[in-house]
Amino acid sequence: MRLQLQHRIEINYSELVTDSVIDIRLSPPTTRFQANESSTISVLPDAPLIHYEDLNVNRVHHFEVIEPHSRLVIECEAIVSNRSKIDFDALPFGFHHAHLNKCCDMEECHPFVQDSEFIERSPDIWRTALDIQGYSEDVFQTSYLIMEHIFENYRYQSGTTRISSLASEVIESQQGSSQDFAHAMAALCRAIGVPARYVSGCFFDATPDHHLRGSNAAHAWVEVYIDGTGWIGFDPTNQRVVDESYIVMARGRDYHDVAPVTGVCSSAGGCTMLTTVQVDRLPEGE
Repeated sequence: MRLQLQHRIEINYSELVTDSVIDIRLSPPTTRFQANESSTISVLPDAPLIHYEDLNVNRVHHFEVIEPHSRLVIECEAIVSNRSKIDFDALPFGFHHAHLNKCCDMEECHPFVQDSEFIERSPDIWRTALDIQGYSEDVFQTSYLIMEHIFENYRYQSGTTRISSLASEVIESQQGSSQDFAHAMAALCRAIGVPARYVSGCFFDATPDHHLRGSNAAHAWVEVYIDGTGWIGFDPTNQRVVDESYIVMARGRDYHDVAPVTGVCSSAGGCTMLTTVQVDRLPEGE
């Protein structure tokens, strides 16, 4: 599936600011299942961009605006070609909980079974995860049950939670945004030893009535490690196993690792941020 992405972030400051030092994670990576055919990033006020890879191998663009400014605009445009990692006629069952211990020693998985900035395992979360797991001994099945539990029992409220909301708070309140749902699912998975990483990105809503929650917006979901298959995406906001309609921007332990925009500036005032995301499907070979 070929997708065109337009992502715009506008930050308006209540007072003039100087010395803005900004990192952005808005460039879709090229992986085995996602090809970034083309992408451009522009900022206003104009500033040169340098790029590097962070510890999670996410592509980060860095820039600095020294002169006084009251508005900052970041725009990303990209064309991405995706193919699904999942064969929906042969789902990856067969990796059992009894074999999860070996994941803890794998460099690829170890960070994603630990606590992180917004995700802390606790006895209460562990008990909740065990209740959801029930009699399941299969990691894919358990992950689906956790996703299903969040979708069916949590109230979706886009834009109403704090960026700093902890997974434990979300699990207790059972409400929030896609970011919160992803944190909750990652916490429940990690509590029972299932490696789970946080993914930021967006997706194209291909349903006839465009009913999916969080389309044409910044979105978040979870990837779970399935031995023999690799990382498989689960979207608890929409109860969907991730397919080729999803565009990955960045992966990490939680939102702290993948925030689209981070930085500092010199100012005594506040700011407001407006984000718009548009994802369109392109004809193949266009």
